[in-house]
Amino acid sequence: MIEFGIFAFVTSITPGPNNSMLMASGIRFGIKRSLPHFFGIWLGFNFLFFLGGNLLSYIPEVVFEYLQYAGYVVITYIAYKIALTKTSNKKIQEGEKPFTFIQAALFQWVNPKGVVMAVSGLTAFEIGHLQANLIYLLVGGPCVILWLLLGERLQNFLLQNSKLERIVYVVLALSMVSSLLLA
Repeated sequence: MIEFGIFAFVTSITPGPNNSMLMASGIRFGIKRSLPHFFGIWLGFNFLFFLGGNLLSYIPEVVFEYLQYAGYVVITYIAYKIALTKTSNKKIQEGEKPFTFIQAALFQWVNPKGVVMAVSGLTAFEIGHLQANLIYLLVGGPCVILWLLLGERLQNFLLQNSKLERIVYVVLALSMVSSLLLA
């Protein structure tokens, strides 16, 4: 169980699409407006993990392949949007808003890192499915929210330095795209 806890910690805290998007949201919108995004990631991944554990053996492998390709397209699009985020603009543009709870929860189903985390976590460790889900629920939330907190802490500093802000957004976008190489 300790080994799985370490696995859950490492996979939850390391950069990937969820963490990069949440940090960008923290920078752009702050914690309060980004909380639905955070809860969508946290609970959406745990739902994917729970459902995946119960349905994994019934899902044809080709479905995972299509989800992977859909995830590549979605992540590349979101990374593109993050990389081009307007900098040095303290005022949020009209219509600009963070991910909703539902958008973030649904994103888990096309997030290659999330799907790989769920599948490998369920198949590589000899641990009860409900125990594994509880560990991810307890470990994942604090790990992911750290990215949101870091984003908000950087918010004022980056909004005063447009070049550095641009670099941060581009690095976040590149980390999202580079995570596709690991999936």
